[in-house]
Amino acid sequence: MLLLPAAALALAYGAVWTLRPVSPARSVIKTGSTALLALAGLWAGVPGIALALALGAIGDWFLSRPREVGFLPGLGSFALGHGVYLRVLWPLAGPPGLLASLVLSGVALALISALWSRLGALRGPVAAYAALSVALGLVALGMPAGLLPLGLLAFILSDIVLAVALFLLPPSHPAQPVLSRLLWVLYWGGQAAILLGAIRVFSAIDGGAGIA
Repeated sequence: MLLLPAAALALAYGAVWTLRPVSPARSVIKTGSTALLALAGLWAGVPGIALALALGAIGDWFLSRPREVGFLPGLGSFALGHGVYLRVLWPLAGPPGLLASLVLSGVALALISALWSRLGALRGPVAAYAALSVALGLVALGMPAGLLPLGLLAFILSDIVLAVALFLLPPSHPAQPVLSRLLWVLYWGGQAAILLGAIRVFSAIDGGAGIA
């Protein structure tokens, strides 16, 4: 039942609020859409996934606030969420394919190289977050095809879109509205797919929900 209001808030944010100025209402709608996913995960018996989603909701709140006060706390919240996802999902993954791993690592290195001169004091935190994203991507690549790895990869792709929008393009660039909506579709859709995929996977493992 919680998935329906979560999707309604996500649709409202993506269709309308993502392009509006910073405001408490905008932050509540964005955060609420992910917080409801976290509650749904808790209700479904996957508390580890729920914790990662809750950290994502906290990150959503911070990233919806002015950049100068919200970026680092938001990045930290998402980094913690990545860590929880890694802890919960690592046992489900086998070794990733070599070619896919090289492509993922190469994209990450190319992006960090392009951003490096623009990051300033943020170099350390962003590089650490990128390393966590690559690790999470390798876990996704080591899983059988399904909603769960698809959601993880969509989430990681949303991080790439965010980095381009924040650091490589000026705020007035005509592509920014498109990137904002693409980012939201990849991010929220990825989180929802992670939740649904995890519920399906852990429900198929005897006693698996207890570690999720």
